[in-house]
Amino acid sequence: MNTIKSLTLASLVFLAACSSKEEVVQTAPLAPSWAESRIENLTTLATQQGYQVEREGEQIRLLIPVDGNFHPKRTLLLPSGLVPLSKVAQALKSDSESRVSVVGHSDSDGSDELNQKLSMERAQAVASVLRLGGIERHRMHLQAMSDLQPRADNSSYTGRKLNRRVEIILTPYQPTSVALAD
Repeated sequence: MNTIKSLTLASLVFLAACSSKEEVVQTAPLAPSWAESRIENLTTLATQQGYQVEREGEQIRLLIPVDGNFHPKRTLLLPSGLVPLSKVAQALKSDSESRVSVVGHSDSDGSDELNQKLSMERAQAVASVLRLGGIERHRMHLQAMSDLQPRADNSSYTGRKLNRRVEIILTPYQPTSVALAD
């Protein structure tokens, strides 16, 4: 009987000792996501150049206001707008893992055709600077949104000013593969 009690007591002590040990599981630190690895540097650069930066998931958006960067009555970039864009191009040139979409926007003043044209010409002007800065054409996409995506109310001067912009939208670049025919 003493032997059974001793074995039972030893079993309980053993079980208690096993259950009291904390299991330490070491995991490797997760690599930062595509956007996390870029947002800090881009925010610093954009702030220095007078641009805004927004992040939504794995998308980073640099907002370039038309006022102060483009000729007021044309779609040409002013010299003051060229230097900041050149710095953005230099920062993005070596980042082959980023797709660059350049999207032009306008306010609602004027005809739809005029606003579409202004939006595209502004996007093309920005894209040209980015191309001259070394960003490959296959990584870029151009789009003109006209007044279809306002950021503010177009009934006020301030709202229209906010709506006139070009956005550089960065997303992870995934080259498309083309199947070759036999």
